Amino acid sequence: MTSTLIEFKDKKIQLSVYSENIVRIRVGKSFEPTLFERYGVWKEAENTGEITKDGVKAGKLSAIASSEGIVTIKSDKFERSFNFNQNGVKNVKTYFNKELRELRPDRKHIIGDEEEWKQTLRDFHLNPKYVTFNAENDRFYGLGESNEDRLILNGKTYMMRVVYQDCEIPVPFLMTKSGYGILDASTFWHGIDVCKRKQDEICWYFPDGELDFFVFAGNNLAEIEERYTYLTGRPILLPKWAYGLTFVEQDKANQFNIMDDAAKFRELKIPCDMISLEPGWMSKRYDFSTEKKWNVERFYICDWMSKPYRSGFISTLARFGFKLQLWLCCKHDFTANEERKLGNDVAPEIPGWYEHLERFRKDGAASFKVDPCHVVDAVDEKRVYANGKEEPEMHNMMQTLLVKEMYQGGVGYNGMRPMHHYCGGYTSAGAYSAFTTGDSGGRLKTLAWILNCGLSGVPTITCDMDIFAKHTIHYCFFTAWIQLNSWAGFCHPWWVGEDLQNTFTFYDKLRYRLLPYIYSSAIQTSMTGMPECRAMPFMFDDEEVQDSVYEYMFGENLLVGAFSDKIYLPKGSKWINYWTKKEYKCGQYLDVNTQFSDLQGGVLFVKEGSIIPTEEPQIYTDCKDHKDITLEVYPGNGTYTFYEDDGVSLDYKNGKRAETVISVHKEDEDVIVEVGKRKGSFDGMNKDRTYRLDILSSKKPSSVLIGNKKVDFKYENKFVKINGVTSGKVVVKY
Repeated sequence: MTSTLIEFKDKKIQLSVYSENIVRIRVGKSFEPTLFERYGVWKEAENTGEITKDGVKAGKLSAIASSEGIVTIKSDKFERSFNFNQNGVKNVKTYFNKELRELRPDRKHIIGDEEEWKQTLRDFHLNPKYVTFNAENDRFYGLGESNEDRLILNGKTYMMRVVYQDCEIPVPFLMTKSGYGILDASTFWHGIDVCKRKQDEICWYFPDGELDFFVFAGNNLAEIEERYTYLTGRPILLPKWAYGLTFVEQDKANQFNIMDDAAKFRELKIPCDMISLEPGWMSKRYDFSTEKKWNVERFYICDWMSKPYRSGFISTLARFGFKLQLWLCCKHDFTANEERKLGNDVAPEIPGWYEHLERFRKDGAASFKVDPCHVVDAVDEKRVYANGKEEPEMHNMMQTLLVKEMYQGGVGYNGMRPMHHYCGGYTSAGAYSAFTTGDSGGRLKTLAWILNCGLSGVPTITCDMDIFAKHTIHYCFFTAWIQLNSWAGFCHPWWVGEDLQNTFTFYDKLRYRLLPYIYSSAIQTSMTGMPECRAMPFMFDDEEVQDSVYEYMFGENLLVGAFSDKIYLPKGSKWINYWTKKEYKCGQYLDVNTQFSDLQGGVLFVKEGSIIPTEEPQIYTDCKDHKDITLEVYPGNGTYTFYEDDGVSLDYKNGKRAETVISVHKEDEDVIVEVGKRKGSFDGMNKDRTYRLDILSSKKPSSVLIGNKKVDFKYENKFVKINGVTSGKVVVKY
């Protein structure tokens, strides 16, 4: 790692090149590895960049430090500075304690508590310090589950502490379209003031710990997010079946209720991939231990049975295409196993967490839902972990270590991609897990959180769908993965009434038809960090959408609107109503209520020039490489890269995938579609691929040519339909 040291009072400022367009700034004496480094969470630094006078240079990004504690960062797009002087720390501490309730949340009751945890408090402001940064009219995005109703962070003060229902996934990362992003590496509870205390100034307050920052440079938010997730870990890619529907069973359900529900899904041809059990599956409800057992009164699974038991309910579910997920609660000390992996003989009485889950995997469980319960609510501030660290330093970090052990345990069990999800998180957690927005329903608050998490490296996130409102059914089916949670009642599709059942089924089948597009977007997310639910500032500069949580892009081509009576169509291309196929000019607001039918729950638009791969919806996802794919084409000028892989293995981490580049453009009235050959390979990949092209058209064409040969086509429902395309040029002539 390329580094230089600058004397600063009784400390030193260390400037380091971490990678291309990534600079690290530390202030201290010893510069010990952070917990992220100690436990192998972050990517190791590269030997790149160069040392300059009083600083370093990393690609287009440079940093220069002075002995007065000022560090200037700049590129061809910006010049800003950190101030590491500590004059006035007492006043800053007072300000943050007032703004953030002394960095302590108000306690909430959590359903299912079996004991009252005594909340032991202490003074954790042992070595307070702060840092300021001149922002110069920049607008900032990020910080995970920070805002409930907007994207722009400016004008508020934020607590970086995992808090039940308020902010379960805080991420101390900010970025701006001015060309840079900033991550503070602290795991301590701390506060970040974004231009509220002083206009055009960010202020970080830390009650303890060292000062450690990373700066990332990029031409746009997508490039900055790519650099950020390069360091903290690319987002997880789930097994392909995990992008289908997960149904969370009623809490009191037994194995017979579950089999009845599974049969009903198949009878009604409502696609579903996974059924999830709530805490009642355990003999001790809400069992936090590593000695949990099946509740055999509800789920007859005994030790004498073969693993898996072929006539048991789990194996029977599997024969009909269902995976089983089990609910977990956790207050485990994950540092014990992390330290032992480093060769330190600590806490032998604390087993590795995933070890006790392997017996349930052998029974046939494919997935786990992890709930933190009290771990993100009331805490013992005097708690000391196996690594010798205390709660104020470890509270946030434990969220990342939890999902890290779940991920590595799942991989270690069978060498395949694991599926588990969690409703807590912190920096780097997105590399190890899927997420939900916790016990917060499916309303606007959850959409704001999903978009803000996507701006913070935590993109594989959904919420609890509210099946009793069409507009939330609409929005929830356009999130990274989906679940319908029926835990406290009867939210089963067939129990909510014919009207809502029809809407749910319509969206569920649409989701499965769009699965090639959805999964291709998920692969892209795992490659670059770009989320599937993309906040509008990622892709558009229109002022009207820079702070909007009422619309977002689902993948690169679909525009989803929710929770508003109007939608803005950004400039740059025409937009087509996905439901009606009516075309609209860009740069205007539309009345939402005229854009969808009674069956639908909200608006959906597609960009002119878009190409969307689809397939016939299945009742569950088999993860096989399907020979026949339909390409929906919306004429204009556009190029789309279709990503595919085997859907289940870890080979994607080594680049084993296929990429197909498909383009569309117009020449006078004619429409030309060019389908490239699939490049790359993966296990189970078909040698031959046949496409059907569905090309939107306002009238019937005179002819269609593949190469120079005329071919048969159909014109139905505003689409020109062409079968038997493998690769090459297709010309639709008028």
